[in-house]
Amino acid sequence: MNNHFYSRLLGCFIAVLIFGGGNLMAQPVLNARNIALGGGGTAYLNGIEANFYNPANLSVYDREGSIHFSLGTLGTFFEPVLSSGNPKSQFQRYTDTFLPYEPGEQGITTTQRTTILDENYSGNNLTSEHLSRADIIWGGLQWIGDKKSYSIALRTRLGSRIEVGKGWYSVEDYAQNGTSVRDMTLIKQTQALHEISFGFAQEFQFLNGLIPRINKLYLGIAPKFLLGGTYENSVYNGKYITDDQNNTTYQRDFTFYSTGIYSDMISSYLLSGSAENAIDRELNNRFLLKPTGYGAGVDFGLTYLIPLGSDVSILDSGESRKPIEKSLRIGLSITDIGVVHYSSQPLQLSLSQTNTQINAQDPVDNQFIGSAGQLPVFFDEATELPNPFFEANSQSDGNFTVSLPTSFNAGIVLDINRVKLMSDLTLGLSNTAFTNKKLVAHFGVESRPLPYLPLRFGTTLAAGKPLRFGAGTGFESRYWDFSISTQVLVKSSTLTSDVVGGAIAALRFHL
Repeated sequence: MNNHFYSRLLGCFIAVLIFGGGNLMAQPVLNARNIALGGGGTAYLNGIEANFYNPANLSVYDREGSIHFSLGTLGTFFEPVLSSGNPKSQFQRYTDTFLPYEPGEQGITTTQRTTILDENYSGNNLTSEHLSRADIIWGGLQWIGDKKSYSIALRTRLGSRIEVGKGWYSVEDYAQNGTSVRDMTLIKQTQALHEISFGFAQEFQFLNGLIPRINKLYLGIAPKFLLGGTYENSVYNGKYITDDQNNTTYQRDFTFYSTGIYSDMISSYLLSGSAENAIDRELNNRFLLKPTGYGAGVDFGLTYLIPLGSDVSILDSGESRKPIEKSLRIGLSITDIGVVHYSSQPLQLSLSQTNTQINAQDPVDNQFIGSAGQLPVFFDEATELPNPFFEANSQSDGNFTVSLPTSFNAGIVLDINRVKLMSDLTLGLSNTAFTNKKLVAHFGVESRPLPYLPLRFGTTLAAGKPLRFGAGTGFESRYWDFSISTQVLVKSSTLTSDVVGGAIAALRFHL
């Protein structure tokens, strides 16, 4: 397949996601239902999406039919550095996150720089984190039996995480451990993954006699095979440190890993010395989805289901089986256990910690959003700072392996007729393009004023992050359904809100 084909595919992929509908930290999957519910789903999500969140839910029989298949689920999230009330501009800023950097597109005024500082660096925060995310589940098939369930699902996901020090936008120093610090951190992580997942779930019967017979414990596992798209992991730790004698030292270290498109561009940059020329030469008609590595992983989960009241439908089987309507579910899962091995145009650079005395860098005139190629452009424009790409004291083109974005998830759902109340906790094992190490709480409610009309609302809470509120609806009949949702980010420091995410589920069929 040629580059033009891949370029068209990426363009369609991003456009559909945006029009179908940004930080859902550590969230294993985005779809129309859990975006509306604030992002959780450990005990709630079933269907083929459960492959990626909690495979044990594949055996939870809460709607009629033994065969279920989907034609696609689209989800997206965007956490802007500088938001725009203009939908067209907001759309462009999202797509710019994943596409090659365009000089001049991210310029900011003095007023906009002040807005960035007010909205993203409140209190004593010296860094600001921003994520962009896009998921598409191309399709899948699920079969639910009396004792065992099976499924297969195909997914592509894109993730981008940036972390930017306050010192790029302000010359102010802040007291820290007896010194004054101006933080120049600049982190960019981008990853694309194509996955095929095979789910299996069944009732765990070894606890018979230890738990009531009417209660059920389901275990699920979903091994998967992956192709890794273009990858970048850049970590620049820079600080101006002023001691009590007013001596200022600039301290920095740098690590850089890339494959495919990024390696081509950086190699060209190291030869030419011009980031903009390297972008023009190497990034045209290239993009994130082109495979550069391969890997394998597994998602694992368990769900404990407790029927409530007189609902004993969980004991039914065969043709007499009915969906359970009143229950308490408790779910636990570990997702994305595995690795990706990158072998296509790998590049590694590193700079060990270095200290020098340099002049103070003026605040930048561009916002950093993490576009492909923007990192070296930023250092080109920071004329007072040593450029870490050229300072690097170690370089390698050897293959490398990275872990998948593992996360731990726990959730509970109270299901009473037409109302479901749910709560989840998610925690990423490490900082990646998809996760960070902050604990995130999700709360949601689903109500059905009419049997076929679900209304979903939810919120997400995380330390140091703005509130997010979700809402969604859909239509559900006996044999098919669809859902839509949106999510709004509320910044308490400025009392503003932005539409930053959304999802749409294509038709799902139930036979």
